[in-house]
Order: sequence, then structure tokens, then C-alpha cells
Amino acid sequence: MKTVNTIYFQDESMDKKDRAILDLLKSNSRLSWKEIGEKVFLSGQAVGLRVQNLVDSGVIERFTVAEHYPSEQFITIYMDNSQFAEFEQLVSSFAAVQAIYKITGDGCYFIHATFAAQELEQFLQQITLYARYKVNHSLRRLL
Repeated sequence: MKTVNTIYFQDESMDKKDRAILDLLKSNSRLSWKEIGEKVFLSGQAVGLRVQNLVDSGVIERFTVAEHYPSEQFITIYMDNSQFAEFEQLVSSFAAVQAIYKITGDGCYFIHATFAAQELEQFLQQITLYARYKVNHSLRRLL
């Protein structure tokens, strides 16, 4: 028996074809427009135009490769001062920082990083000038 999930679109201008194209790109971004078109019943040119529209509208932010890292951290930041720009610049200077999010709720920032143990220690020493932190380590990725 197949389970059917309800799909809620983030952008009202997206239709089922756009969602199908996004799902195919997320599972294998190396597919050609023609290969995607065969799966969603569009021409390769039509797929290319739809992808460009998704980029232009901000639905697709970037194209990237998901690299495997042996160590992955999720760091919640609690600012001790209001030097936000300086803190953001410092954090951005580390290659192991994959993403920085300004958040609400528990903490001020959320950082996704891939530091090796020694690098993580150096990073944490530098950010203590601005903030307290809580580090969580990934055990394994589920999805």
C-alpha cells in the first residue's frame, strides 16, 4: 500500500510540475533537463525555463554538492553583547562553517559546522569573546 502525502507549496506560483522538478533535482542534481522532462512529461527546454523561474523567484537559492564530513556540529549561540556584525564576520571567516542562521527562541544564532576536534576548540575559544554556546554533535544523518 502506498502512502500519499499532502504537499503544501511554499510559493503559490509553484505547481505540481515545479514540485516534481525540485524533488528530482534534490535526489539527483546531475540529471539533465531532458532526463527530468521525461519523468515529468515536459520538454527539456520547458524544464530549463521552469528551473530558471524557480531560481529567479528565490525558490531555488543555489546549486551545490552535499559533501560527507566525518564530524558535524550544531552550535546554538547566546550573545553576551551587541557586537552582531563583528561576530557574524568572525564566524563567516571559518571554512568549516556551513551555515549561520539568526534565530528566535532558544539562542540568538544557530551554526551548522563541520569542524575537526582541534579546529572546533580554536573556534569556540574565539567566539567566547562575543557569546556563550551550546554544541551538539551529529551521530548520524537520518534523511
